[in-house]
Amino acid sequence: MSALRIRLAIARHVLWRLGPPLIAVVVYTLLATVLVRWDLSRAGLLTGDFQQSAYGIYTQLFFEPTEVFPVTPVARTVFWITPLVGVILIAQGVVKVGASLFDLAARRELWVRIVSEQMRDHVVVCGLGHVGYRVVEELHRLKQPVVALERREDESFLHEVRELGVPVHLGDARRDEVLAATGIARARAVVCATNDDMVNVEVALDAKRMNPSIRVIMRMFDQRLARKVGGALELDESFSTSALAAPLVAIQATHPGVLSAYRVAGAVRVTAEIEVGRDGSSVADIEASLPCRVVARLASGAHLAAHAQDAVSKGERLVIDVAAGDLAKVRAALA
Repeated sequence: MSALRIRLAIARHVLWRLGPPLIAVVVYTLLATVLVRWDLSRAGLLTGDFQQSAYGIYTQLFFEPTEVFPVTPVARTVFWITPLVGVILIAQGVVKVGASLFDLAARRELWVRIVSEQMRDHVVVCGLGHVGYRVVEELHRLKQPVVALERREDESFLHEVRELGVPVHLGDARRDEVLAATGIARARAVVCATNDDMVNVEVALDAKRMNPSIRVIMRMFDQRLARKVGGALELDESFSTSALAAPLVAIQATHPGVLSAYRVAGAVRVTAEIEVGRDGSSVADIEASLPCRVVARLASGAHLAAHAQDAVSKGERLVIDVAAGDLAKVRAALA
């Protein structure tokens, strides 16, 4: 996001906050000028034009008088009151702007609001527990614009997410104004990752109501309920973290080097890191003779893309994609 756009948004905010005091200065200056000129004119002492008189009142507001102290009673009263009015108006402007720029909490809240208002086509992540934090971390690694929403200030991953430079809104995601502040109406997707299934359902429904085209990814602890709710509510994806983790944990318990596991049409496939124990094969030879795909090569600590013609040497490590049931056979053949 352009730093210039954020600076311009902050400048607009400052002007907006200063608007009422500045308008009050203009109104008071005009009214006081009219009153002073009326009082001087009836005593036959009026000198100078309206602009000169207005400038005299204006300088009085900021304790830099340029006019001689008048002799008429009403004009004298205005000259006594004007510096006091100036103190009040200046203090009001300083408090309004200073509260949002110099207080840490207020400054952070202002930054979060301004950055969120500038975002388009971003991802909103609700809940910064273990799952929500990892989702934010991955989106940030992929350089995708992301806004986070957490209910509690004391959430353990709140500081880590802020350190990534991700704007974090604090509040209950079930409240429309809190969800709207994240830019949900302009977002590409929302990830409902709180620890409460019903909260996730409610946020998913609210997000669809505010942005019918948004992609909704919803976490649910009960996998059976996740499937039913996802279908009934026409959500894009619903998932159970335990169901996603179970295949990986099961494979890792019996096989070393397993990096990830996923399910396709009921079958479990894994990506695993395997050390090659012989020379002479190419990536194409391995894929032709074994039921696997070579995803990447790890040589001398470097991550290399795998091309069909690449020769594979002894001691090199391959990252392969293979059905879980074939992993042991492929490992034995390569080793």
